[in-house]
Amino acid sequence: MSQDIHESPELLVEPVASETPEQREGYWRKLGGGSLTISLIVHAIVILVAVLWILETQRAGKEEVTFLPGGGGGGGGGEQKLAQKRQRAISQSAPKTRIASAVANADAVTLPDVSSTLTAMSSLSSVSLGGAGLGSGEGMGRGTGKGTGVGSGIGSGWGPGSGAGFISLPKLYASRCSPAERAAKMKANGGSPECEAAVKQGLEWLAKKQNTDGSWGSQHKGGMTGLALLAYLGHCETPESLKYGETVLKGITYLIDLGRNQKQEQFAGIFSPRPQVVSSTYEHGIATYALGEMYSFAKLGTKELPGLREGFEKGVKIIIEKQNANGSWIYKEGIGYDPNGGNDLSVTGWQYQALKAAKHTNLNITGLAKSVNKVEKYLESMQTPDGGFGNADRGAGYNQWNLTGTALLGLQTLGGSNTGPVNKGIRWLMEETRKEPLSWNKEASLYAWYYNTQAMFQKGGEAWKLWNEQFQKEVLANQLPEGNYKPEGGAGAGSASAAGADADLYRTTLCTLMLEVYYRYLKVGGREEGGSTSGLIPVRAN
Repeated sequence: MSQDIHESPELLVEPVASETPEQREGYWRKLGGGSLTISLIVHAIVILVAVLWILETQRAGKEEVTFLPGGGGGGGGGEQKLAQKRQRAISQSAPKTRIASAVANADAVTLPDVSSTLTAMSSLSSVSLGGAGLGSGEGMGRGTGKGTGVGSGIGSGWGPGSGAGFISLPKLYASRCSPAERAAKMKANGGSPECEAAVKQGLEWLAKKQNTDGSWGSQHKGGMTGLALLAYLGHCETPESLKYGETVLKGITYLIDLGRNQKQEQFAGIFSPRPQVVSSTYEHGIATYALGEMYSFAKLGTKELPGLREGFEKGVKIIIEKQNANGSWIYKEGIGYDPNGGNDLSVTGWQYQALKAAKHTNLNITGLAKSVNKVEKYLESMQTPDGGFGNADRGAGYNQWNLTGTALLGLQTLGGSNTGPVNKGIRWLMEETRKEPLSWNKEASLYAWYYNTQAMFQKGGEAWKLWNEQFQKEVLANQLPEGNYKPEGGAGAGSASAAGADADLYRTTLCTLMLEVYYRYLKVGGREEGGSTSGLIPVRAN
């Protein structure tokens, strides 16, 4: 039977006589006690705490944070730190996988490894465009932890591997990388679910038409590959995408190797199998444009894409070097680009889009700013008294009915202040659209529609409403069940028939890009100054 603890003999001890205060004070003085000693002890404790705090701060500061918020978000500090902590763990553990390439010693940018840290950029679920705090959301699909959504309310975040992560993209591209954001932009800008369905059908058809070497087309492989990649990137499909990752990767690798493997030194870096012909200038501009957008997506990851930066920078430098004194570009059979020739607004359109992509990479490319200024002045010089751009004679080549949108888009997006010429050009385009409503079966210039769609979207308001109601109906009504499009009426310079054997590819890529306009780029007025500020993109695979 147990005993109460107070009655247990093992715990009974003889009481110790208590010490007097005088005795305790004597002990203290023998130890050297006094006010000075007390002061020293207090100071020592304070110093120790301070040293520990400094060491902890330095340790935290040395930790690598790969993906940082682009600014503008308020609140959510605790969750932000948690997300960064998770991302550090992911960044440190994610292996790097080199993509096979024929390019030796190539400068490489990287993307997260598909097999172990796969991040399907087509399945982003929320995007921070500034002004919103961090919200927590459950991760979905591959990965084992919670993602971190961005924006007000609850959202599904996604991150490489098994946790939360942030990919910092130029704000220009942010809207295309979230299904929720795409749907919101589609609705806000006058699109429809049918538009998104048509985009997906187009991408599916393109995947089936890719050549075994990664290219598209037969007659203009550099240009068709560039356009197909732009269509995939317009939907935020990258080498990380679950469905089209391999398709995109093979296309990028084809272009990189195409530029590096030119047999003649004078054509080194040109993205065309036939760099000496006239059409190679179009091909090179389009392909460089596509690689520039890819670089903006790829530069922060962990999967190596050998030669991407090298090939893109070389492509941009060629464009800058081949620009003529007037700020334009033109070609000549036998040499491709002819910097000593005349002007061509059509080929100039593809070159300035490559320069625009270069601006948003933030790469330090010699002569880029000067080249952009020159092309803006050239575009302004092409405006006619009635407001159009190009030849005022409709029966002549390079006329304003086909090329006004080309000039307008450049003036809107290259960064200069061109409000007067732009407004005048938009008014002209609206008047012509009212006089001659768009018709797929009659004088349909898909080249012109491609540029006009973007220019009117950038303008917004009544101009966009007028254009959107017409072009959307015509494009959707003429898509075939397989995802490609019926041949359009008219055989002018702006029709897809100009692409020869690659007309079907040209037609489908242009229509897909048009239908992506609702979310592919932010409007100029919605971007931060310069258009290069990064948006914070939460990343998660499905």
